Amino acid sequence: DQEYALGPTHEEVLVPIAREYVKSYRDLPIYLYQVQTKFRDEPRAKSGLLRGREFLMKDLYSFHADEADMLKYYEAMKGVYRKVFKRLGLEAIETKAAGGTFSEFSHEYQVICENGEDEIIYCPSGDYAENAEIATAHEGQECELGHGPLKRAKTIEVGNIFPLKDKFSKAFGLTYKDKSGKDKFAQMGCYGIGISRLMGAIVEVYNDDKGIIWPKTVSPFDVHLVHIEDPQTESWAKETYEKLTKAGIEVLWDDREEVSAGEKFADCDLVGIPTRLVISKKTGE
Repeated sequence: DQEYALGPTHEEVLVPIAREYVKSYRDLPIYLYQVQTKFRDEPRAKSGLLRGREFLMKDLYSFHADEADMLKYYEAMKGVYRKVFKRLGLEAIETKAAGGTFSEFSHEYQVICENGEDEIIYCPSGDYAENAEIATAHEGQECELGHGPLKRAKTIEVGNIFPLKDKFSKAFGLTYKDKSGKDKFAQMGCYGIGISRLMGAIVEVYNDDKGIIWPKTVSPFDVHLVHIEDPQTESWAKETYEKLTKAGIEVLWDDREEVSAGEKFADCDLVGIPTRLVISKKTGE
């Protein structure tokens, strides 16, 4: 019968901590990362990992002496996020959006998916994208750079960045002394990737009618080793597993006994490891 708080976001926790360490302009800039479980009062919790009330989040909070330095870092983080999502195998569209209670504007990273709950208006050539809720343009409107008509698409948001400026530093009294000894409010930015949601988004994009097809860069294993049970081939399977492991290749070895070959193959399709190795009498040595 006690009340307790579930954190939807953690500026309120990080800023008082930063205040203990930031006293002078010499202490800035600083960048604080965390990976933390978060909670949202999601009105329509559904779609598995995509719209959960509890989720895993990667946060970065940056603290700067002035707005110019914060905006410079904000632009750098845009490039970092584009690179991260590309490495994950996702074509994430950098999309301008409202900042809600946090800031004047923000940037979302949206992945086109017919099962997505967001919508964006965008130019396929990549020079314009806005969340449909705040868009200054509309579907079918000609791109200002002559790339043809703008499109509307359903999307999944996998990341979001905000130029917070002094919103939280003012609220929590996060000040520093500048070179002249005058107190000034630190400038902030925050940068988030929903790790568990990201996993769901990858599965929504990479699948077929049999199950998941993990991109190689994020697959939980490199190889799915399927052994079709037979005493003659047991040593081949063990030797193969040991060779691969010794070579630094991560192997999921299906050595279940009394499970049919068909069931093992079906599970292999469902799990979606990019490379399947089958050891059986048929495949030989």
